[in-house]
Amino acid sequence: MRLSIRVLWVVAALTGVANAQHAGDIPPALAWNKLKGNCPANLDWADLRGKVVVLSLSPDDVFPIDIDDWQEAARPFQGGQVQFIQVVGGSEFLLDQALQQTAYHGCVLFDADLRNHKNFKLPPLFGRTVVVDRLGFIVGYARGSDDINDAVRSVLDNRPDTGLDETPPQPRPYDPAAGLDQASYGIHISLAQVGELRSLGAGGPDHYISKNQPMRLIVLDLWNTPLARIAFPEKLAEGNYDVTAYMPGVDRELLRQFIREAMERQFGLVVEKEERTEKVYILSTQNRSPKLQPAVNGEKWMCGGGQGSIIGTAQAMQDIAGVFEGLLNAPVVDGTGLKGNYNYSALSKLSESEAAFDLAHRLGLELKAAERPIEMLVVRKIQ
Repeated sequence: MRLSIRVLWVVAALTGVANAQHAGDIPPALAWNKLKGNCPANLDWADLRGKVVVLSLSPDDVFPIDIDDWQEAARPFQGGQVQFIQVVGGSEFLLDQALQQTAYHGCVLFDADLRNHKNFKLPPLFGRTVVVDRLGFIVGYARGSDDINDAVRSVLDNRPDTGLDETPPQPRPYDPAAGLDQASYGIHISLAQVGELRSLGAGGPDHYISKNQPMRLIVLDLWNTPLARIAFPEKLAEGNYDVTAYMPGVDRELLRQFIREAMERQFGLVVEKEERTEKVYILSTQNRSPKLQPAVNGEKWMCGGGQGSIIGTAQAMQDIAGVFEGLLNAPVVDGTGLKGNYNYSALSKLSESEAAFDLAHRLGLELKAAERPIEMLVVRKIQ
């Protein structure tokens, strides 16, 4: 599972593509902070000659599912004719956790500074796969490693048509305002069409797009409040809705305020904050665990998880309390007293109702039920 989608890129990053190395060029020397997995004794291109090298470069964090994909890509080429090398950035903590959970027999280069992206003159925000032939020359580029199988077989068979690009494929800019025109000026709220693609809170400073979303999630996004801290009325508008707004010259927060007011008017709601005594869980420290470590300076904030698993980097304890809040669907209050930011990773095989407590225990933390006055977002229907 992947918790971040890269939708923004700068023109400066793309201008380097024109100067990128082409098919037929000798690739630049490889660079790394650390080698992980099973790498050749020497990673000079001269020593790699005789093999087709599939070099996959990614700036993203690595999760176990990524390693499964690496192994699936390499499986058809057992026997030594092809050398797969994964060049990754992101968090070393997450990479190590993924390699512990899913054994990988290939070669991994941890490149924290994305030096290989720079040396190949690739846009830094996107992954690329470069194929180098047995003579040590670049054959071509692919956008990713998903459909590299046929290309590698073509190179092994000396076929001229590999399906690879001569130069790195350029990413298309993401335009969240696509489809919004002058007729869209203002705020529009309507029932969604069946089967419509979903989005929640997309847009820029002066436009907002949520598509095919239930009312609860729209309230969550517009009021920026976790579901566990929202008190909804028994009856709320059913079905899924589209909410779009386009108001040039208005900043993002003012635009969201206008949309909130429009939602209240259209659906007869009053939404306000109120202190209530609620059942909560207090997160406290128990025994320090190696699965909860102080974050490295400069490490990026990330949060993710799946069935019976949580993982994150550079998170304050308040953020970690929020993770358990989502698992328990009840407010969780940070009572650890721990300062600073932390990396963490934990797995549990217990049932869904028990997993949150087990995950906390594995991090050296504890969750205890209590009743506390906390601030809630209260949604009321006007009679």
